[in-house]
Amino acid sequence: MVNLEAEDRKQLITLLKDLPELATERSRQQLLELADLKSLIPMMDISGKSFVAVSEIVSYLSNYGRLSYDHEALGLFLNTLKGFVGVQQQQFLDTLLTKYDMMTPIAVLPIINDWRGSETVADVFEKIIGEKTLRPISFLQQGLEVSRSVAYIGVRNSQESWSGTGFLVAKNLLLTNNHVLPSSDLLSGTIIRFNYEENFRGEAQATNEYRPKINGIFHTDKALDYTLVEIEGEPGQKWGWLPLMPKGITRDSRVNIIQHPQGQPKQISLQNNFVQYVGGNVVQYVNSTLPGSSGSPVFNDAWEVVALHHAGGNIIEQTTQRRLFRNEGILIESILADLPLKLVDLLKAAKNT
Repeated sequence: MVNLEAEDRKQLITLLKDLPELATERSRQQLLELADLKSLIPMMDISGKSFVAVSEIVSYLSNYGRLSYDHEALGLFLNTLKGFVGVQQQQFLDTLLTKYDMMTPIAVLPIINDWRGSETVADVFEKIIGEKTLRPISFLQQGLEVSRSVAYIGVRNSQESWSGTGFLVAKNLLLTNNHVLPSSDLLSGTIIRFNYEENFRGEAQATNEYRPKINGIFHTDKALDYTLVEIEGEPGQKWGWLPLMPKGITRDSRVNIIQHPQGQPKQISLQNNFVQYVGGNVVQYVNSTLPGSSGSPVFNDAWEVVALHHAGGNIIEQTTQRRLFRNEGILIESILADLPLKLVDLLKAAKNT
């Protein structure tokens, strides 16, 4: 149970009641489903005007309590909403998540203002329905194999904590976002957790935790939003790693994303994820993932890493002026071009190992 103070509750409802994503009953239902709260929807009255519906949602989720040891129901909802609001609103939600110990906040997401796709919603929907999605069964086996290298990242300093995702690109090197791990000063408070996932019965699997190597390799770039960090030991010997090399990705192709959304056990978004724009240093795609997956590998259908997922938001589609949720990744070729030559050589050596 979350006992919000009166002022915190008032500010939260004031923020939520004006969100376009919570303006209709249907959109409220979709957001609750996105937050993995589908089973609780029948117990709430989410119809009617925004203020009333939002008050009902906040009250019910506050009183419901925890869905698991680490996750309050209200925390899951607020972490999901971070993908739809600005940086200041994200920080307010983070304050609530931490103050009331609801769950570890996801890393604050960069705001993406430029959306250069040219297709309408109808065009995208047509592709999702009409394109052949048959794949050999080995596609799943290969996906499970590459997923081993994907890890949960937990970061804590003296004031706050947050989570993200990363993946091994050599036996002792991990790639994530700058906004997940922006400074080497944070390394002592950072954990890297592998095998944080559930089996098909919903049973938690045994995890392995590692620490970044203090005074080891640490290279970060804010503009491209990536961080390459050395890990103590050689976790790649057990969990494998994903070779980095320039890989072309084109508009209309599909991408698959393995991630720790909202700091939850490992999940995957695949198939209905269409690339809508490739240009400059980024690839932009329509997907069905939850927010909070910063630092995840973006794969093509051959399970090759083509981008580093880093941001998303409620972006205006230029052709229709409608706001739609889009995601964006930094192209691997752009990261490789930016890295110092000695680090590129290390990654090339890892690729050939």
